[in-house]
Amino acid sequence: MELLLTTLSGLALWVFLALLVAMLGRIRAALERIHVSLAKIAMGVRAIESETAILKAELPTTVDTLAQLSGGAEVIAAGLASAERRLAEALR
Repeated sequence: MELLLTTLSGLALWVFLALLVAMLGRIRAALERIHVSLAKIAMGVRAIESETAILKAELPTTVDTLAQLSGGAEVIAAGLASAERRLAEALR
């Protein structure tokens, strides 16, 4: 009886270890796929960083240009409003 229980215990241990190794293999494979995905994301982030590095130097120039455009747009808007008022008066 003791031999049977020892044999069954040994067999259960081997089954447990086999399942453990199989599941750890599946976890390792999943982690490798995640690693590949993260490597691609990191490569994309580095590419974006290198492409946008010039923005730090060019930002003041861009802000000044946009401010000038805004001022010009306000002048155009005022001119169009004046023209609209004149047309409205002419149609009366």
